Amino acid sequence: MKPKTDELDKKILNYMIQNNTTTHKKIAEQLNVTPTTIHKRITKLKKNDILQGSQPQINLKQIGYDVTVVINAQTTKGQLEEAAQKWAKHNNVTSVYRITGEYDIVVIAKFKNTQQLNQFNQKMVKDPLIQKTNTSLVFNTPKENTNPKQIE
Repeated sequence: MKPKTDELDKKILNYMIQNNTTTHKKIAEQLNVTPTTIHKRITKLKKNDILQGSQPQINLKQIGYDVTVVINAQTTKGQLEEAAQKWAKHNNVTSVYRITGEYDIVVIAKFKNTQQLNQFNQKMVKDPLIQKTNTSLVFNTPKENTNPKQIE
């Protein structure tokens, strides 16, 4: 069963999405509640696995990760979960999704150059857990974020 969130929880999450380096005090001021209330709510959101960690958002292009790819992969029969877990651990992989259709998983990965991509791709096509891949190179990224603009 999913944990319940109320309007204040949603306001806190929305404020944090827009201001990811804020303090409990600043959130409390903006939402007209006490810092203690914010602290308790954020603790509850973390405990319920709604708010996960506090990692910084890094502009990977600024540090040389110029190549983004979307890889559709068909896994060997009966190996879907193992393949998804294996490739999710790779340093260049930012996301892995289990999907329906011709392919079983989608892997999003970032590289500094096409040589790194080629090395990664060669490992993937030789993996006995993977039967077939289709790699698309991303030319432009109008939006990239794991959070929606607003929680409703």
